[in-house]
Amino acid sequence: MVKQFGLPNYVIWLFGGIAFVAVGTISVFHWTYGLATFILTTGVAFAGYWFFFRPAFVALDIARKGEPAMAIILQVWETGRTVNDNPRIKLLLEIRHSTMVPYEVEVRQNIAKDDMRLYQPGRTLQVKVDSRNPRKVAILAA
Repeated sequence: MVKQFGLPNYVIWLFGGIAFVAVGTISVFHWTYGLATFILTTGVAFAGYWFFFRPAFVALDIARKGEPAMAIILQVWETGRTVNDNPRIKLLLEIRHSTMVPYEVEVRQNIAKDDMRLYQPGRTLQVKVDSRNPRKVAILAA
């Protein structure tokens, strides 16, 4: 089981609201502004995808197609950000893969408040590593 990135509902409503207001405002002036409306709405939708949804899709792809490895937690930081009232932490991991020399990588992870005790220095985790870019790592369920 892979922990997925949980996008807050207010972000979805924010992007929808911006698109709705933009379409409404431009269409009030005249229907010939349809191209500008389309470009603006497309730009807002693309930005929403690129910054909020794409990282989750990349992590899921790595979790499905990545190569299994082991990671040792070296350090844990709280980033001060929360998603649905759950903390987002930064982990410094030492990745140990069968075909590579051990290396360190920093990963940001959303976790449940109750799972904070599971992410302590010295603990080992099962991860999957992207074969094209070993710096991209997906943590499997703790």
